[in-house]
Amino acid sequence: MAPTKSSRVDHPVSLYAASKRAGELIAESYRRVYGLSTVGLRFFTVYGPWGRPDMAAYLFTDAILAGRPIKVFNQGHMERDFTYVDDVVSAVAAAAALRLPPGEHRLYNIGNNRPEKLLDFIAVLEQALGRTAGREMLPMQPGDVPSTYADIETAQRDLGYDPKTPIAEGVPHFVAWYRRYHGVD
Repeated sequence: MAPTKSSRVDHPVSLYAASKRAGELIAESYRRVYGLSTVGLRFFTVYGPWGRPDMAAYLFTDAILAGRPIKVFNQGHMERDFTYVDDVVSAVAAAAALRLPPGEHRLYNIGNNRPEKLLDFIAVLEQALGRTAGREMLPMQPGDVPSTYADIETAQRDLGYDPKTPIAEGVPHFVAWYRRYHGVD
């Protein structure tokens, strides 16, 4: 089930999730103390040019091009709401344009609302790279979950958020950028 704005997130299973929740709580406290309006955005597996090098798209691309096997956790039985960076930028711009009354707080999930199987993501990446990945199949990592995706209904309503980039389009854009940026074939 996709987390909604009202989903309980008081018991995170990882340090990463705990740090995200801590940031939301700090913003909420700041809002209450100073009467400011705040908008929080929960991003779901963002990838694309200039992406984080610790995320799957970057890690897998680097390993495949270097001839190293990729680490595939939970034997590949994972789903993620891969969200292309251009779609995220549109959400950030819309959120920045919101004019909320003082003291109001809004929280939005920013993702595709369509979980993709990790093995499908890898297949699209292999096709874009023109190479097959060696795979080191591993058990689930502690603190990880088998599936994540965003309930974006509130972001659609309030921000006009409408993610448009499927992995079949976004992954090749990322690969083209990666090759240019790192100067690799």
